[in-house]
Amino acid sequence: MNTRALAILVALGCVWGASFLFIKVIVGETAPVTLVAGRLTLGALPLLVIIAVKRPRIVDPRSILPKTLATAIFATALPFFLIATGEEHIDSGVAAVLNSTMPLWTAIFTALLLPHERLGRSAIWGLAIGFGGVLVLSSPDLMHLTDSSFLGQLAVLVAALSYGSALVFARGTLAREDPVLVATLQLVLGALIMWPLAFAVSGGSPNIDVGLKAWLAWVTLGCLGTGIAYIAYYWLMVNIGVLVSAVTYFPPVIGLFLGWLVLDETLGVNVIAGAALIILGVAVLSGRLDFALRALPGAKKEGATAD
Repeated sequence: MNTRALAILVALGCVWGASFLFIKVIVGETAPVTLVAGRLTLGALPLLVIIAVKRPRIVDPRSILPKTLATAIFATALPFFLIATGEEHIDSGVAAVLNSTMPLWTAIFTALLLPHERLGRSAIWGLAIGFGGVLVLSSPDLMHLTDSSFLGQLAVLVAALSYGSALVFARGTLAREDPVLVATLQLVLGALIMWPLAFAVSGGSPNIDVGLKAWLAWVTLGCLGTGIAYIAYYWLMVNIGVLVSAVTYFPPVIGLFLGWLVLDETLGVNVIAGAALIILGVAVLSGRLDFALRALPGAKKEGATAD
């Protein structure tokens, strides 16, 4: 990895980590469905410019729309909405940590839906550690399952699950299509889904009359954290390959730090310990701690299966 790629990787991780702060700011002034509709619209704009210049060829014109419609729902519209809804009730840092379980869900769906993939013993250790971190983080709310805090955490976990399932689906059905084209269609179709819902939920007039701080957060979240971030992500995929998965370690740390620094969110012991376990679980799952796994029962000759 050269200096340029490393800088883009770190910047991307920081931007995605800051996205949870932006969502928290915006959702305080408008409905989650309106937030998502605006985010998708703003995110699509820079990608549409790239598509207009690049003019990528569509490999399978007959099936690309229904396939990208599925990913538009499960990779953008639904998880974006669930995260925004969850952040109405939980801290932005907690949301960032819980969303980082996405690689864990991806590994599970990969093993279930792709017959040639399987979970090795080391990967199972990673899943156990990661989901153990979720239990530690959520432990204060486990005795109050109907409270808004627990339901908010559950919403973000379901969002991460949705991301994971959509990623596996895209790998199996859209791998031959241009990735920027697929991302653009996802955002455009997602916006076309969410705006009618925003009008319906608001009774005909979605609230976009928010303060300057929320508007700046909205534009940054959409254009930078969604649109330009997709471009950076796909550039990294082409130039550094599987090393791009390292970006998943930044958002929970950045999200926790910014929530504490900007929004004065409390960093409880359960949150810090849970975050550490989730990050450790993802690292074990992706095979980045193979040297440590030799000490685990049954894992002496078997590396972790990457998601």
